[in-house]
Amino acid sequence: MGVNHHGWRAGPHTRNAEATRMINTRGPTVTRQLEAVVFDVNETLTDLTPLKEVFIEIGLDSSCLPWWFAVLLRDGFALAASGDTANFSELALTALYEVGADRGQTLPDGAGDQLLAAFARVPIYPDVPSSLDRLHAAGVRAFALTNGSAALARQILAAGGVLDSFVDVLSVDEVGHWKPRLQAYELAVAAAGVAPSHLAMVAVHPWDLHGASCAGLSTGWVNREQRSFPGVFRSPTVQSNDLVAVVESLLSLGNAGA
Repeated sequence: MGVNHHGWRAGPHTRNAEATRMINTRGPTVTRQLEAVVFDVNETLTDLTPLKEVFIEIGLDSSCLPWWFAVLLRDGFALAASGDTANFSELALTALYEVGADRGQTLPDGAGDQLLAAFARVPIYPDVPSSLDRLHAAGVRAFALTNGSAALARQILAAGGVLDSFVDVLSVDEVGHWKPRLQAYELAVAAAGVAPSHLAMVAVHPWDLHGASCAGLSTGWVNREQRSFPGVFRSPTVQSNDLVAVVESLLSLGNAGA
């Protein structure tokens, strides 16, 4: 255990508190000239709420949706942390049957296929088209970066009528590691062809924005559920519960620093 300047030894809880304070003192990354914005896809651009009906149809409660998605992310993060690759669809199925087992329920045949089919049809949020139009008007390019497959993301964005607003739809499959590993954000930087400080990441997930900030990107938090941002992560550069407002704030910062 460490000894502080008062002479007493710091226990593990004290060290954890000190580490948290150190993280929190690192302010948000601020872009100097915004040239491009990369958007997370799942839950940032797409609304997963309709999947609740699928959970009911296969015999689970609708409240299992966030549980399932959290298990999916947990396993993807674990594989990324260990340096292994992860397949979104495979993890989605594994997570579904884990949730079913934890609820003591045997899921019907085809439950996994039913969920994946519904996932491919989820809608985009109503504020997505306006946000992309605002970027286009400002001459700022838009990219998408997903932990899922690029083909599926393109399908969903095309159905929502916004695929043509993106220069490219990127998948972590290209680098073999899920966000928030550094390689995922480096992929976006390379695709945009800009310095990290000229690229912003927009997402609903604080862990995603923390990873982007560590890679040198400015960040915009879409706080759709109006929650508190976790203090263990780097603060977002801008935040709002509305995607358009997040984009407007990023554009204002970029113009001010240009």
